[in-house]
Amino acid sequence: MAMRSRLEELNIVRIGTVISYSSLREIGERLLESFHGAIRAFHLAHHDSPMVGSIDAQLLTMVLELEFGGHTLGITDAELKTEDRDAFYHTIIGGKNPRNDVAVVSTRKLCPERIGSDRDYRLMMGRILKVALHEVGHNLGLTDHPEQRFARNGGLCPMSRPGFERLGYRAYVRTVVDGRGLSFCDDCSRFLSMLHGYRCNTDWTKPAGLRPSDC
Repeated sequence: MAMRSRLEELNIVRIGTVISYSSLREIGERLLESFHGAIRAFHLAHHDSPMVGSIDAQLLTMVLELEFGGHTLGITDAELKTEDRDAFYHTIIGGKNPRNDVAVVSTRKLCPERIGSDRDYRLMMGRILKVALHEVGHNLGLTDHPEQRFARNGGLCPMSRPGFERLGYRAYVRTVVDGRGLSFCDDCSRFLSMLHGYRCNTDWTKPAGLRPSDC
């Protein structure tokens, strides 16, 4: 039987000004679609913080937990830093604090070299969404796939994380993050269904760029 918990509602918190409020809402809507039945509502918020180039990732998750509590995703344009990446975070572009239900995403390495068109902006937004999907998946108990794992639609499962150490950030974003779809593989879908009431949603009607494929 699926569990019902505080994870059903997600706080999405903007830290900085890298994306608009309407784009933040769009990310929330896509997360609800990808976690159909597991996450039922989201709430948008803004966290005022000093303009900084980098911030300690663990400290940020603790601040967000104190201010917002519950299930929270923070999206920041600051660089996420950690003293021990492997022990605490998967990569500096995103991570989850194992002591609470707070995950964070940094847009710093997800932006194209320059945003000169709507296509560039949609590419950035798609990357933010895919990293957010991966980290929120961790909040719900999903684990990394160290190899390529595919959903039924042929896209990479959002939890796929192969070869980061070999690729480096730039190539990792272009090959792994860009290659991820917004639908989960069978193993992840089964886990989410059993524990959180997830239902694969095949009614995708959103614009290209942030559009999931059919399950």
